[in-house]
Amino acid sequence: MNRSTGESWNYFQAQRWAAGYLKERGLDPQTPEFILKMIHDWNTTTLLMHNRDRMPSEEAVRFRRAIERVADHEPPQYVVGKAPFYGRMFIVSRDVLIPESETEELVEWVLDTMPKDKPLRVLDLGTGSGVIGITLKLERPLWQVTLSDISAGALRVATANQRLHGTNLPEIESDMFARLADQKFDLIVTNPPYIATSEISLMDKAVLDYEPPVALFADEHGLGFYHRLFESIGDHLTPHGQLFGETGFDQEQSIQDLCHQVAPYAQIETRHDMADRMRMIHAWNF
Repeated sequence: MNRSTGESWNYFQAQRWAAGYLKERGLDPQTPEFILKMIHDWNTTTLLMHNRDRMPSEEAVRFRRAIERVADHEPPQYVVGKAPFYGRMFIVSRDVLIPESETEELVEWVLDTMPKDKPLRVLDLGTGSGVIGITLKLERPLWQVTLSDISAGALRVATANQRLHGTNLPEIESDMFARLADQKFDLIVTNPPYIATSEISLMDKAVLDYEPPVALFADEHGLGFYHRLFESIGDHLTPHGQLFGETGFDQEQSIQDLCHQVAPYAQIETRHDMADRMRMIHAWNF
């Protein structure tokens, strides 16, 4: 084995090789730093402190394989099996979406809007890895949170994250409200599939090849899930119940039109993310 395969690398040399390898392929040269931080639970300062330390040869082999997987467009979060969200670390796999900053903004909107000192009944609809529901429970211990998803694989990841974070929330495998027929909630939060299949040609290869299609795509130009949700949500909200959801950046007008068409008395407002793209809705009075 020679230097390019990791012999006698220190952590700085390993990152330098990996950054160059990825940059040549048009990929993010910051990814090697992310991978090392995730593997070792290091922050930036700790990583810098280890820069001149020799990387064990076994780790060098694993690190090189990880970089080669990223070079094949596998998201680094799936490579290391975890991702940060709202200041905590969560387990991820190809059964669930990788949590994004827009979803953190959705959670922040919910926390800023809803009363923290009341035992609200909350549903994380389409929970995936559980990041929304678990975060809401940890931030608002009085809230009674339920996690639901159509995917058994996703719920297995959510269960692992519950163990990791010490929560014990009910989990229900359900298509929309099919197995929640008799339950009503004060708050429903969702990050559902909202991408139109016509947009596939515009999407990143890493997303298409690795993230679960059931969590990405919806019919009716991406609004199929919300159409079903708006039709049925009135039966599952308490009189003052609220809905918060993530949406596509190009759906600001179409999702409001859909809501007014399906639920004429409902009120709906939209919110833009930090990049000034519309990504969230808040609706009530269904």
